[in-house]
Amino acid sequence: MAFGSQHRVLIASLTLLLMGAVQNDAKINEALTIFNQAKYLHQEGRLDEAIEQYQASLKLDKENPWIFNAMGLAMTAAGDFKGAEKAFQTAIKLNMDLTDVHNNLGVLYSEMGNKERAFAEFTTVIRDPTYPTPEKALYNMGSLYFREKSYELAMMYYRRSVERKPKFAMGYRGLGEIHVALGEPEVALEQFDKALENDPSDVPSLYESARIHDERGDVAEARAYYRRVVEAARFSTLGKISLERLDALKPGT
Repeated sequence: MAFGSQHRVLIASLTLLLMGAVQNDAKINEALTIFNQAKYLHQEGRLDEAIEQYQASLKLDKENPWIFNAMGLAMTAAGDFKGAEKAFQTAIKLNMDLTDVHNNLGVLYSEMGNKERAFAEFTTVIRDPTYPTPEKALYNMGSLYFREKSYELAMMYYRRSVERKPKFAMGYRGLGEIHVALGEPEVALEQFDKALENDPSDVPSLYESARIHDERGDVAEARAYYRRVVEAARFSTLGKISLERLDALKPGT
């Protein structure tokens, strides 16, 4: 073949490769757009719609572990535990280094009541020296024991979570919930206060503080906390309960 012919073949081949790359980039960009739409729906609590959009995104970007991970979170929230498990496991197969997915899988197994598998996933996370937020896995491990009323073990893990990150609100909240379960409301309030110092909009800590003051007859304090719950999460279950309590605790009733 003459040099000119070889040159034309090479140019044609390069053109085809470039066109393929451009088309692939366009698909990935479209997948990202759909993924962002799915995340918005997810945050709004429109889980079925979010899952549909995650699936649509995956049709364009089939090997993106982060999309599988996000879809697994939405499926977990929607109660589709089998679908969530499959999504998380696919994400891990695509990228074994995504420790976040192991943490999410552990939460799923905890929801499913599979303590052994949850423990194994959280242990994987805690032992990963590169994981930037081990306090989350430590908290989740504590919650695993809290559900079983193994309060000493739960307290140990919650304490370890705030030792790793002293401003970790969820760890203090967990400690507060343990002291509620142990019938120690004063100590519980101290822990909830620490949680709220680090995250003023931590709804469970706000609600538990309101409930403790409510039970003690501290009407002004209870109303203040219930109001903060409503401001932070009006349409949540705790927000609706807080609205009812605010109505019941109206001055002069």
